[in-house]
Amino acid sequence: MDFYSKYKSPLGYQTGENHIDSYGVDHSGFSTRDELEYQFARQNKENQLIQNYNNQGITKNYPQQGTNFWGSSPENNYGFGSSNIHDNIENRNNNPFENTVNTFGQNQTGQSYGLGSNSQNQTKSNNIPRYWDTAADGEKVWNYVQQQEGVVEPRSQNIFSYLYSLGAGLGNMYGNYQNFTPIKMSDKYKHAVINCEAAQYGEGGNDMAKLVSWGKEARDVWTGQNTNDSSASDNYANKIGRLLGTKYPNDDCQVIVKKYIDK
Repeated sequence: MDFYSKYKSPLGYQTGENHIDSYGVDHSGFSTRDELEYQFARQNKENQLIQNYNNQGITKNYPQQGTNFWGSSPENNYGFGSSNIHDNIENRNNNPFENTVNTFGQNQTGQSYGLGSNSQNQTKSNNIPRYWDTAADGEKVWNYVQQQEGVVEPRSQNIFSYLYSLGAGLGNMYGNYQNFTPIKMSDKYKHAVINCEAAQYGEGGNDMAKLVSWGKEARDVWTGQNTNDSSASDNYANKIGRLLGTKYPNDDCQVIVKKYIDK
């Protein structure tokens, strides 16, 4: 039962005659309680996104979210089953990515992402790579992430918001680099998380992350610390992080990166 058929939210939420809303959720099996609890969950998430946009200086004409709003597969109605929507919402809040695909990127031969068998290309049983050592393998992971998440462009900002996010992105990258250096975790995971958090500040943070990351890789090649191919493989992890940070500006980067790169 849908009470919101004529309502359109600032982020573009609306339901149609087929009971499927603009975020891709099918309301046709919802009870009155299901509908109300779904709307509370939607409104809470919209409020968080709107606050983030406001912090970036965007106060009107918000980007329209579309079916990317829930950030997961439409199978099982984006996790909003009609039989027990209360528990489904609670589970989503605790683990918003639990409904994503588990066997990422398996090709017809069963190899994860099509990566080769080199021992450096370590994978876990869930087929999420921990590391890749060539640019060609990094490109395969990058292509898969784009396939799942879509091509996402940074949100435009006015000059003041842009300059603020430039500085904030740089400060965040520096802090994360200092914090992550002594911690034992996947190098590709570190690259992606650092870029993800900087990109969450918006267009300026994304541009700063791109500039710093490419500059660091160029320096590493010039000083002999890395080969061209190895640096290119790192840059694919950087690009994955920026895409995820741009798409999910309010989410925990360590959680969303772990969907594609094991920690």
